[in-house]
Amino acid sequence: MPLRNAPLPRMAGHLSFMRSVRAKVEDLSPGTLAIIGVPMEGSKNLQSGARFSPLSIRETSVYFGWYANPQFSNPINIDEQEVFDTSSINERLFDLGDIPVLGQTRSKAEELINHAIAQVYSRNATSIVLGGDSSIIAPVSRAIANGKSVAYIQIGGKTPGTSDTKLDHQASSPLYSLLASGEVKLADTCILAPAENPSVEFLTELSGAGAKILSSSQLKDMSSKEIADLSHTLSNKEVPVIINLDLSSVSSELHGMSDQPVFNGMSLKLLRRVLAALASAPIATLILTGHNPTINGLSVVKTGQRLIVTALVGYICSRLGLMNDVNLNDN
Repeated sequence: MPLRNAPLPRMAGHLSFMRSVRAKVEDLSPGTLAIIGVPMEGSKNLQSGARFSPLSIRETSVYFGWYANPQFSNPINIDEQEVFDTSSINERLFDLGDIPVLGQTRSKAEELINHAIAQVYSRNATSIVLGGDSSIIAPVSRAIANGKSVAYIQIGGKTPGTSDTKLDHQASSPLYSLLASGEVKLADTCILAPAENPSVEFLTELSGAGAKILSSSQLKDMSSKEIADLSHTLSNKEVPVIINLDLSSVSSELHGMSDQPVFNGMSLKLLRRVLAALASAPIATLILTGHNPTINGLSVVKTGQRLIVTALVGYICSRLGLMNDVNLNDN
């Protein structure tokens, strides 16, 4: 009997994202894309489970492994019904594994995150950070800012509250600490499909600084080029651009993506289009938060995780320059 060499069954081989090559930071070069897991969470209640997200997303992603397999280099863009070549992904997409934050104090965990992300960024590589809860956003952003500032695109998630027209601290809004520390400026902020309606005061402050905030319905009416211009405008300011995708942006009738479902979110098709369009500009990192695989309906092969990876595949192909022309030609 001949030995089986491909495709590997789901339970076989090293568990890496999309069957990509396992690598170290030293293996990265400009233009490569690194997957990094950060299994961190601060929750101690019955709804804890965000720390399992990097593992569960990798488990589901192996169903998409042919994208990174040079023997299967002709996947089809379903939206456009066009074949595109992904053979170069195998040489440009790497999985660096997880940052060992479990069991560490918060300060030590943030130090480890800061060091790992800074190493990747110093090699001019782009990262996709698989969270974990939203507490990872600040140390990832600070590693890339390196004492300066970054541009910040938030998809879903909560916005800072306001009090007497001044930003009011809310622990549930990671954007607050970045704004308060000066690592993100309002003028370099873009909020898409927020999970809750911001207060009038915050909207006034946001628009007064020239920032953008768009609902899912507004995004639906925009072309891919108009969406891409959001990230191009920020990258043209010559500051690193960070995207935080919080899964509260996804339409909750599709799946139980969050323990606090938000209605009127983005459809899968819209999310894929938004991520692919934003990725056409230089992006320092994409941070994925808001995923809890222990919630009913989100086991390894369930719909929710399939949707996450489907959206990430579109982002990866666009970030590596494989689908830019396809995704920006819609109306």
